[in-house]
Amino acid sequence: MNNTLEDLVIKRLCDIVNYSLSKIIKPDIEIESVNSLDREALDKIKEKYGIEGVILDIDDTLREDMKSIPRCNEEWLETLKSELKVVVLSNGIDEKIQKFLQEKEISYIGFAMKPLKRSFNKACKIMNLPQDKVLVIGDSIFCDIHGGNRNNMKTVRINKNINKKNINESERKER
Repeated sequence: MNNTLEDLVIKRLCDIVNYSLSKIIKPDIEIESVNSLDREALDKIKEKYGIEGVILDIDDTLREDMKSIPRCNEEWLETLKSELKVVVLSNGIDEKIQKFLQEKEISYIGFAMKPLKRSFNKACKIMNLPQDKVLVIGDSIFCDIHGGNRNNMKTVRINKNINKKNINESERKER
């Protein structure tokens, strides 16, 4: 894929904004991928926070670059659904994803306008749960984590840079 100079500048500006926001807006938990939340980790989160439901993001959380959801994440979603109530909240609208989730009997709210409270509240209503019993899982500091935090929900950030950060820190310590 050939990126124009404008695309590269916009991406860099977004990276800077996200980095700056990450210094102010903090998730309760940071992980590299949704697969890090296996059944054991989910049980610990449920026990520690009293979680009964999950609001889940799609793009850059369950899938990358608007592609299909990878098989490993489909299997993870089945595990999640067997443990907790699940609603998918997306700022986009994707009929293919909506159909996939409908087949899995998972509610989908598109064009959610995260971090606004309206869709987070709607998701809680669908699950019939109070906000403090809901976990938000997503990649965006602003849309997902800030949205969850301002709704009194526990938050998990998918941060694909964790390993890079840990490797860089351990390299510095070795020097």
